[in-house]
Amino acid sequence: MKTVLTVSAALTVGFVLGFALSWATIWYLRRRVREPRSAAQVWREPAKPETMKRVIWVCLGMGFAWVWCSYILAYLDKPQIAESLSQVAVTEIIGVVLAYSIKSAVENLSKNNRWPDKDPPKDEGGKMS
Repeated sequence: MKTVLTVSAALTVGFVLGFALSWATIWYLRRRVREPRSAAQVWREPAKPETMKRVIWVCLGMGFAWVWCSYILAYLDKPQIAESLSQVAVTEIIGVVLAYSIKSAVENLSKNNRWPDKDPPKDEGGKMS
């Protein structure tokens, strides 16, 4: 019973600390880069994150939880299981971040590049540039 309480307490503390520190860092960075906004922009609702971004955050959260679990298993004298779990977790974290960055790079290239089959952009007056 003591082991279960130790494991659950470690997981809870790790999750709460990780979430709190991440939230505080993001809040601080957003506050630093905020530009003065007009009254119309202040009342506008912020855009909801894309579904893919939500999936990425869930995968990253699970990967970090697995790393915490591997530390708990190592503490409980199960080093072989802890080592394999840690390897899988780190691989998942790196894989998710790498896949999302490749997807984002391809989207940005497609959005900002002038492909031969795309129409040339029009000016504000409707004239071709």
